Amino acid sequence: MFEELVGLSPAICWALSPIFYSRGLRNLSPVVGNFLRALPATIITFVSTTLILGIDKTFYLPTNAYIVLLLSGVIGLGLGDLLYLLSIKRIGPSHSITITSTYPLLTILISFLFLGENITFYVLAGTVLVVLGITIISRKNGGRRVDLVGIGLATLAALLWSISITLVGSISGSAHPLTENLWRTVGYILAAILILFFNRKNESFRLERTSIVHITLGGVVALNLGWASYIYSIELIGLSKATTLSSVSPIFTATTEFLLERKFRLNVFLGTFLTTIGIVLVTL
Repeated sequence: MFEELVGLSPAICWALSPIFYSRGLRNLSPVVGNFLRALPATIITFVSTTLILGIDKTFYLPTNAYIVLLLSGVIGLGLGDLLYLLSIKRIGPSHSITITSTYPLLTILISFLFLGENITFYVLAGTVLVVLGITIISRKNGGRRVDLVGIGLATLAALLWSISITLVGSISGSAHPLTENLWRTVGYILAAILILFFNRKNESFRLERTSIVHITLGGVVALNLGWASYIYSIELIGLSKATTLSSVSPIFTATTEFLLERKFRLNVFLGTFLTTIGIVLVTL
């Protein structure tokens, strides 16, 4: 029972973080927000990893591992998370996290296309449920479509996350999981700085304290607490089961948003339920 509770911890963290992001982005652009969440997360990850593992295990890696991990951070966290924040601002946390939580499915599809892995009945059944769930979520009450750009951004974010995960998987065993997460985070902060620099003329740097607090808390909850508990759950119950349990975060997000906003949307609830069941089937 303890192991399963630990396995659900990252799902809870990743479910709460978009609620913080949604509130923080009300008076903050996603580009600036992406940098603000990256900075404290990188510092915390750097300090904690160095203290836990020591200098040797933190900094001495094969050259190809450095390249792959930095690239994974740029693609998955720098670009993928930026698109994720953009989608949250356009379509809200419940819609966004449900769509982006299809990344395990996309990871398996990429593995099938490029690594030759077999697709089982569970994958096919899960795919149908995921597509059906997203279709339901992409409509508002009364049948009107929601922001298709926001849905596209969330879908693209999930794709970039799956590519990032596949890259990390290609060098599995080259370093400790905490070290891998650190160098992915370094790639993330570098990408966030570059994106902010090249887009600086279009950004407003008048920051409100509440926005900074919410976006920073979201980053710490997702990138530090979420990933730390995810890595610990992998050690306890294995990668497959840990991934399955962590993929149910849309249910927690939909529930939390309802409790905070007091707005029940049947299509979001039903779509979230079907998509989550589909993801679980895919990862069996």
